[in-house]
Parts: sequence; C-alpha cells; structure tokens
Amino acid sequence: MIPVRRYVILFLLFIQSMNLTAQDLTGTWEGDMGTYQFLQVNIIQNGNNICGYTWDHINYDQNDFCKAFFEATFDKKNQKFILNGTSFIANSGNHILMHLDLRFKYVNNQPVIYYNPTRLEIMTALMAGETVQSRIYLRKVSNKPALVLPHMRDCMNEKLKKDKPQKITPKKPVDTVAKVKVPEKPKDTVAKVKVPKKPVDTLAKENIPEKPKDTIATIQPPSKDTPVTEKIIEPAEENTKLPNELDKRKNSEQSHIVVDTKFINLKVYDNAIVDDDTVSIFYNGKLLLSHQPLTEKAIDIDLTLDENETRHEIILFAENLGSIPPNTALVVITAGNKRYELFASASLKENAVLVLEYRPK
Repeated sequence: MIPVRRYVILFLLFIQSMNLTAQDLTGTWEGDMGTYQFLQVNIIQNGNNICGYTWDHINYDQNDFCKAFFEATFDKKNQKFILNGTSFIANSGNHILMHLDLRFKYVNNQPVIYYNPTRLEIMTALMAGETVQSRIYLRKVSNKPALVLPHMRDCMNEKLKKDKPQKITPKKPVDTVAKVKVPEKPKDTVAKVKVPKKPVDTLAKENIPEKPKDTIATIQPPSKDTPVTEKIIEPAEENTKLPNELDKRKNSEQSHIVVDTKFINLKVYDNAIVDDDTVSIFYNGKLLLSHQPLTEKAIDIDLTLDENETRHEIILFAENLGSIPPNTALVVITAGNKRYELFASASLKENAVLVLEYRPK
C-alpha cells in the first residue's frame, strides 16, 4: 500500500505543478498592504504579459485613495512578477506610483499573491536609502477585473475580446432637449389660418368693419425651430424639475483631485461598454447638460471654475441604468498640463460626485 500512496502523492504534486504553470492571473485580487492599507489589483494576463490597475486606500479613510495603471511580466519559472505603476487614474492624497515585487502560490488550494520581505531584503533597502516594501497578501475574489478600462484592452487576448458583451450603440435622438419631433412647415399653413371674410350685409348688421386683406400676414405659423406638441417644456421648467430630483438622491463622492487652474476640460464617455446609459450633468448644483447619451464619443465640456470657491462638484445624475446596471462613466479631466481619468457609477438612488479642489499657484 505504501508505493500506491507515493504514486498518488506524486500524481497530485504533478497535477498541482501543471496548474501553477498554467495559472491565469486574470481577475480581481484583494487584501492588505501592510497593516493599515487596503489593496485591490485588477489583472488581465495575456501569456507572460500582465496589465491592469490598482486601487488602494487607507483602511480608516477611504477618501485617502489612489488608482493607477500598471504593467508587468510574469516569470513562470519563479512564479513572480514585478508590478510597475505607469500612470495615475486618480490620486486624492500624496500617493506615488507603485513598484511591487509580487509572488504567486497556492494556500489551501486557493490562489494567493503575496510578498513577505526577508531580513536581507529589509537591510539591503535600508542601506541603500530605499523604502522597504510592505507585506502584501491578496486573495482572488473574481475571475474578471472589476472594470475593464480602455488602456487594458491592448493586453487582452482574443478569447477575452470575444467574451466581451456585445456593443450596443444607442440611436441618436433628433432633439435630446425637447425630445419631440419637429414636423416640417407645410406650404399651405397660411391658407389654413386665413380668416374668412364675412358677407357684406352681415358686417353691416354687426357694425364690424371688414378686415383688410393684408391682415393675414400678421398671423404667422410656427417657425421650423419651434417644436409643435401638446405641451412645450420650456428650459426654465426643466431646470427647476431636475434639481428637485437631484436632491432626492444621495450624493456619493467618488473622486477628489486638486487642480491649480480654473480652466478645466471635461470629456465624458460610457465606461468600457456602450449600453444606452443617459445622464444629466451638473456643476455646483447648476444644470450643464440634460439627458445626454453616453457613448464612445466624448461629451466635451469646457468649464471655468469660480475663483471664489475652493470646492467644486461635478455631479452625474443617472436618467436610466442602461442595459447593464449601474450607470457608469469614464470622465477625463484636463487641468493645465495634468490629465486625470476618473470613474463614476450612478444609480437611481445615488448621484456620482467628482470633487475638484481649486488651489491656484
């Protein structure tokens, strides 16, 4: 019986070694970085190439956070990779781009990404005047990244690209503000509103002078630019309606950046997959755009911040949830020579709030 046990154990070790070699790191990994910091790593692996983004925040203060893109190359032989941050998505504090040495292994048949610095590594870093890398321990919580961002698509293999949900391109409405069909001006409109003449003898009895013929010219038909409907929604009415709905929902602050210029450019896209999301956009409670469909083509907004205010809020109000809830958007903010990629997720109960803190030089 002993030889049989050995064969079984050897067979299991062989199977496990095959799994290690063929391990796909693609997915969402979460855990601790040090003793006080949460770390989430979203990975797409294509062969030995790895890309994705990290999200980390202080455990006791989620407003002190950072999101950044990274690249890496997986070393199959040693089951490790070095994560190099390439650019910020959002940075609310004094975070820096990460350079992490990470290893892969199985613990109780569960995949784990980890790093535990040795005494030698700690002493070497201290002698070189470098920062000692914190202990890291991450578990896989999903086989897919939390979000697939545009920068990550180049890293996808063909299978992942085929598995993406089908792209749905919304039809562009004729008039997104009034949302009514404007009929063409009929040629004989004047004839329809023409006031017929009364007989001469009838006019005499009523002592009403006959209208001159050119009176018809004073009765003008609706212009082509005026929507014809049972009720025309005036801008003033819409502006009062939307803020009331805005106040009924909870405001969720999702990004906070510091800018040193009052001239800001916003470009708002649907995030990853176009699924018919529609939003209204506010700046400090004032409506900028109403019922705008989110697509791959940017909603482009030039904004001048009020110099008398420090805190400025961009609010995305979800008009619907699209075909894939919630209503998600990618907001690219350009402030001077700095560029930020922020992500917003709104629902019918919460508004997505992006905060710009204005600190001039």
